[in-house]
Amino acid sequence: MKKIRAAIVDDEQANLHILRNILQTQCEGVEVIWEADNLEDAKNNIRENEIDVLFMDIEMPPNNSFQLLEAIAQPNFEVIFVTAYQEYALRALKMAALDYILKPIKGSDIVNVIEKIRKNKKNKLGELTGIIKHYVNGIPENFSKIVVHVQDGYEVIDINNIIYIEALDSYTKLRLVGNVSYVASRSLKEYEEILSEKGFYRVHKSYLVNLRHMMKIIKGVAPSVVMTNGACIPVSTRKKDVFFTELKEVIYF
Repeated sequence: MKKIRAAIVDDEQANLHILRNILQTQCEGVEVIWEADNLEDAKNNIRENEIDVLFMDIEMPPNNSFQLLEAIAQPNFEVIFVTAYQEYALRALKMAALDYILKPIKGSDIVNVIEKIRKNKKNKLGELTGIIKHYVNGIPENFSKIVVHVQDGYEVIDINNIIYIEALDSYTKLRLVGNVSYVASRSLKEYEEILSEKGFYRVHKSYLVNLRHMMKIIKGVAPSVVMTNGACIPVSTRKKDVFFTELKEVIYF
């Protein structure tokens, strides 16, 4: 088993110690190459030492870790954010499908992340780091792609190609143009939060539709919308009045 080379950046020594201890005692085949409690030391270490994964706190006053990402020209490692703030920057993280760990740090969370990295290590390291840099350097609201975990890695999907998203118990299925579909581990609510301002609408508890791909609106006792792939998506009775009212604001009918 090839070792996973890890590094840790956190301005709190207690967190450095906890994370190092978990990686060394609970994660088989992981070697902690270096640690840093400030961004300057982290930047120097990245230049001098090759790593596979960087565990990094977000808030490191007077800076934050996004500034370190901006300074890395061509990242060849993955980044796992460690944060005490559940809502801080999670919108951007969700868009890029990067992992994050909430403090207080749990050993099981670290073990799960390492296993995920090990399974995807055959893919290009740094691919997701490059994606998060895109969102950090730009405005998150301008994103046009999302990343979906698949069996052998990740798929980068243009949101314009998503026709609708369907809830499947604790999973979701993304239906795309060209009869392509992906099963994702994110909930429909998470996709609704990310995509609601991008022309997607939750017409039913089990469906989030892309209004760009809506071809026909069926009213009556059982309202529904027909999508460009021919799928007939039910509109919740509870939501139909609000849906049709809001639809008139963006589509003339």
